[in-house]
Amino acid sequence: MAQHAKDSPPASLDNPATVQAGARAFSERGCVNCHGGPGVNWAKFSEGLRPDPPDLKELADQLSPAQLFWVIKHGINMTGMPSFGLIEVPDQEIWTIVAFVKKLPSVSDADFKAWTAKP
Repeated sequence: MAQHAKDSPPASLDNPATVQAGARAFSERGCVNCHGGPGVNWAKFSEGLRPDPPDLKELADQLSPAQLFWVIKHGINMTGMPSFGLIEVPDQEIWTIVAFVKKLPSVSDADFKAWTAKP
């Protein structure tokens, strides 16, 4: 993956609006079903996936933004991680998810709930 993860974000991943848009996309695209989220438990079916979906709070600091982008865009073969690129999720939206995942360890339950609430 490291040799393929060469993309760089089109804008700052620290922008609060980008992080909040990423939280919404993370929730709406179903990422919470397998990875959970602040104050949100994983869906029961995800317990049957092998390998287990990782807790992204633990991985956020270990992976670069480019690596996260690559995994989200291309998926991981032989796992439950789909390719968001194949379902035509725009790169810009994938980058917002990357921004959110990078901030995930410090996102409170209340913030995630507010950012993902339906208007």
